[in-house]
Amino acid sequence: QTWRAEYKGDAAKPKATAAPKPKAKPQNVTKGPPLVEFQSRGMKWLVENQTADNGVVTVTLDPKDGVKHTVYICTCFGATIDIKGKCKGVAIDGCVKCNVLFDSAISSMEVVNSKSMKCQARGTVPSVAIDKTDGILTYLSKETLDITTFVTSKSSDMQISFPNDDGDMVEAPIPEQFVHKAKLQGNKPQVSSDVSDLYSH
Repeated sequence: QTWRAEYKGDAAKPKATAAPKPKAKPQNVTKGPPLVEFQSRGMKWLVENQTADNGVVTVTLDPKDGVKHTVYICTCFGATIDIKGKCKGVAIDGCVKCNVLFDSAISSMEVVNSKSMKCQARGTVPSVAIDKTDGILTYLSKETLDITTFVTSKSSDMQISFPNDDGDMVEAPIPEQFVHKAKLQGNKPQVSSDVSDLYSH
């Protein structure tokens, strides 16, 4: 009689293998090699395609002619850009997770199509414009606090940080929710807008 070995209790069990970790998605913000150059035709400094790998990118403005120049920062990811000296204005376009510091701007700082930004005015800037940006923290100096105005559109998660009377930095959100009311004024249609009570606490 031929016997077959039916019992396989001692057979080695297959080892469980760990599921492969999902790979981090590569950033697709930068569009080419990093560049920092002055373009005399447009009277502007162009800073583009910078990342954290480039360290602190410094733009030093001429003490005399810098006030005529705009610093244009675009398609940067995780970069730190430090602008030394007074400029005409700062424009930031299509950047993600960047830190932008500048001394003073005569006209404005503009941020558009960006995400998770931190911007700091060490001196003065009369106007800050934020458009189509999700997440921005703007640091203001005591010197510029009384003169800086903000214009925002199609943006979210906006904060302003500035020093209080004790010199400590405090933060306040820029409202995103409003209460609107339609009415007639002299038989002309009008809409009034007030900040939501959500921001009064």
